[in-house]
Amino acid sequence: MKTNLSILVFLFLIGGSCSKETESVDHKQIASDNGCIEKITIPVSSHGTLTNADYNLILTLFSSNGISNPNFRFTRTYYRDSVQTYNGIHNFRNVIIIQYTNGLPIFRESLNYSFKNGIFESYSGQLTNGTSLNTISTLSLGQLRKLFIDDIELFDHKGKQYKDSCFKAEFGYFNLNAGTGNTSENLVKAWHLTPNFYSYPEAYYRDDTGERIYYFNGIVY
Repeated sequence: MKTNLSILVFLFLIGGSCSKETESVDHKQIASDNGCIEKITIPVSSHGTLTNADYNLILTLFSSNGISNPNFRFTRTYYRDSVQTYNGIHNFRNVIIIQYTNGLPIFRESLNYSFKNGIFESYSGQLTNGTSLNTISTLSLGQLRKLFIDDIELFDHKGKQYKDSCFKAEFGYFNLNAGTGNTSENLVKAWHLTPNFYSYPEAYYRDDTGERIYYFNGIVY
């Protein structure tokens, strides 16, 4: 029994050490690439490609329905359907929203608000509870560029093709539980990287560890 107990204690100590090392990351050990990369900032007040007419329509919809949230950035609106019934035509409009907290976007956590004849019906997606995390980043742009090129090579074998390309990096938050079935929110500080003039390939990285959260080359099989 003494021998078995000693082995268990030894294994426990090893496991504890490994866990501690994983939590503690020396960012100086993450390699850097001095090529072209730019940090971009998209304020919550930006309505992007929305026309002024669509943007004003959205503001009217939300105001008339008593929906006020300064952390919503409206990105898209469209008619979902028009249905003819015995009492007239019913128009259904959707509004796509990116949520912000602490002035930074929450990546890949969009909301979809639905309206029927101008009246709010429902929304899909998860409303954020915000976070106490600060807005100070740790990783350098050079480190992010190196991580991204390495992943382009790993997944698509195109690292050399992109070695002279310019990239853009946006800082924000990422809910690690999104899409897992776990409805609790687990926000971490994160970066979103893409080529300068294209949407793909794209990748998200944790700012605290440099760990890849998600990579996608834009190809759906």
